[in-house]
Amino acid sequence: MFTFFTIIAGTLGFAITAINPVNLWWKVAPIETPFGIITYSMVMSYLDFLQQYYYYSLGTSAFTILLGLAVHLRSLSTLINGIKAAPMAILKSPITLYKDIKRLRDWLFGKIEYLNGESTKWRNFFNVMKSPYSLLRGMGLNPQMAIGLLIAGGTAGTAVTVNELVIERSFANGSPGIYAAPSQFPDETLEKEMAWRKDNPQDNTLRIVLGTTPVELISISDVSIGTAYTGSALPSGKAEAILIEGKSGQSARLEIGELLFDRTTCKTLTLSDVKAHKIVIQDNIADGLSIAQTLTSTLRNLRVSGGNFMADLLQTEGGTYDRIWLDTGILTSGNAKINKLELSNIVSTGGTCVIRQADIGVLTIQFSQIGHDSNLATKEFTVQSSTVASIWQVNNNLEVLLSEPTPPGQVSP
Repeated sequence: MFTFFTIIAGTLGFAITAINPVNLWWKVAPIETPFGIITYSMVMSYLDFLQQYYYYSLGTSAFTILLGLAVHLRSLSTLINGIKAAPMAILKSPITLYKDIKRLRDWLFGKIEYLNGESTKWRNFFNVMKSPYSLLRGMGLNPQMAIGLLIAGGTAGTAVTVNELVIERSFANGSPGIYAAPSQFPDETLEKEMAWRKDNPQDNTLRIVLGTTPVELISISDVSIGTAYTGSALPSGKAEAILIEGKSGQSARLEIGELLFDRTTCKTLTLSDVKAHKIVIQDNIADGLSIAQTLTSTLRNLRVSGGNFMADLLQTEGGTYDRIWLDTGILTSGNAKINKLELSNIVSTGGTCVIRQADIGVLTIQFSQIGHDSNLATKEFTVQSSTVASIWQVNNNLEVLLSEPTPPGQVSP
């Protein structure tokens, strides 16, 4: 047992160190066991350690293999005697090799003869199968009955079709993932680097990471988020169900021509560090309102252009996510640009809605429902004083006692 485990351990250590199977581990992780889940990050720390001490790892693995062999041979003297006997074994090796080749030849030709026989049987089988009329006649049916059965089978067969549809993960199909805008498909590199989805396979976040390419339109509508449907939950450690943000602590911001926040349900809605030309807040109900209308004249009524190299759109309708997150990703300077961002008919519960670090031409929040604790003393729709605009249009917003919708997503009265 000692020899078995030491040789296995040494061989695995040698192979893993030499090959460094990072890509293979990315494909198979995580692995669920009766004792817990082996995540991507857990194993990566060991692989990094082996690469950091590469030659030490190879040496330790080789020593482990030799130790197992030495114990198996009972003593070093036995090992030495084996080495001494090696010259005679070398002298006899041509005869030994000939006998081994002869045994291999006999085994190989035996297999070939067996396969030839099986091939003939299968060839005859398929010849019979592709001639159903002959098969039916061979079963004793007369020609009229055989032809009748074939016609009936063909008629029935044409009435039935089976279509198999394989749906690829994409933004348009409502698939969760990390999207590097403007790509319609999840970015495997980002998902691998961020490792969140790999270590948490049940994570159902829709994340859009913006870069330097301007996007004409991002539209998300008719979806339920957070705990708004049965069996759902926010990702561990996350508080926001909807998060739209620039780069916190960096000069990179979101630059949006028009942002429409329409018919959206939130536990709370907070706007901070937003600079806009015009802000329209109308026809909303909230379980407590606090709207600071701070004026500025510094931001023009901007729109975003990108010419031939501007991305067209990212659009999805319908679906369930545990979170929607749009941000500037790894940008540290320079704004991520969207001409129009639409969030419409979204029900989110269990987490907050936040918009921050953004420069916006026209921001419209309308026909939305914000609240959860049926207490007007707590202001759950908050526009902080760090949000500034040249033009404010705030009307017909009502304070109403509200509670959060209950699964599978009904809006409370």
